Amino acid sequence: MKKNRIVVVAGGEISPSDLKQLTQWDRIFGVDGGILTLLKHGLTPDCAVGDFDTAGPDTLSFLKSREIPVENLPVAKDMTDTQFALEKALHEQPKEILILGALGGARFDHALANLFLLEKAAAAGVPCTLLHRNNRIRLLTGGEGEMVLQSRGYQYISLLALTERVEGVTLTGFRYPLQNAVLTRSNPLGISNELLTKAARIQIQSGKLLIMESRDEPSQ
Repeated sequence: MKKNRIVVVAGGEISPSDLKQLTQWDRIFGVDGGILTLLKHGLTPDCAVGDFDTAGPDTLSFLKSREIPVENLPVAKDMTDTQFALEKALHEQPKEILILGALGGARFDHALANLFLLEKAAAAGVPCTLLHRNNRIRLLTGGEGEMVLQSRGYQYISLLALTERVEGVTLTGFRYPLQNAVLTRSNPLGISNELLTKAARIQIQSGKLLIMESRDEPSQ
């Protein structure tokens, strides 16, 4: 069976609940420190990407001994390891991309850069999700129609404008509904909404809207 989802496992924080999202049908791209996480949990990536400043030369040698394809990148380059992995994934034209280990950790600059990768995937027409313990983040762009959210244990839904303005925002099935509203980047009105139905709908006419599902309680 063709593997229609690619999972990019980066070097940020990854919980056991994140790794439970992996299935036998996924194609896994390990990214530098993320490779260590995979190997620690007995998982082998289908390919490995990075400059290996975190994973180290021993990991690189191990991967090559297992004949796992490796993209050994230079330390000095014009993109992050995770961006390179995403672009490699997009080249394979999957139906979906899931990114783990893109958030958390000490480097907020990397987390923010990874958040912007959602735009690159959207431009290529590939649905992409960032997953981090108690948070799931996706992007809805104007002209895509709508996004349907189903209740899957997330307590809050926050909507943040990635562009300066997001127009024609209509929410149905939410505690705080909207009808043809405008959200702006400088005035985050969309924080901490909640679902009232099992399936709620978000529609926008123009702009780019970050859809952030989250919960307070720790996820095991």
